[in-house]
Amino acid sequence: MNRKNRAQSSSLFLLELILAILFFSLASAVCVQFFVKSHLLSRDARNINHAVNECSGVAELVTASDGIEDAMNLIRGVYAEAETVSDTSAIRIYYDDSLTPCSAGDGTYVLQALFTEEDRMLTAHISMDSTEEIQREEPIYQLTAEHYLQRRPSDE
Repeated sequence: MNRKNRAQSSSLFLLELILAILFFSLASAVCVQFFVKSHLLSRDARNINHAVNECSGVAELVTASDGIEDAMNLIRGVYAEAETVSDTSAIRIYYDDSLTPCSAGDGTYVLQALFTEEDRMLTAHISMDSTEEIQREEPIYQLTAEHYLQRRPSDE
């Protein structure tokens, strides 16, 4: 009779152990999802912060310029990797995964500035986006900078 009780208690212990393992595996699955989500949010926040800083820096260079060519030269002076888009008034700067400027072939992100000048108003449409084939509907960050070009005595 003693053996029968022992078998029941060991099967009950085994069932309890299985339930405990199931509970902890479910809890760990939920925790892993939280860690993954937190990592993705942190990465997105880092990308947005970097995009805001870089777009603002380019906008500052635009406001210090005297025209489209001067703005593009200032940007190329600060960013050696900057590329002029052929046949347009646009410039591109590529960034790698660690968000440092790089060549176009190594780029994961691209900052593009498109310049227009009308009635002494220089406008730069600046945006930063991913270079991946699957593009989002909107860029990571976009900014429009306008700068009034003062008349100089040499302009007359």
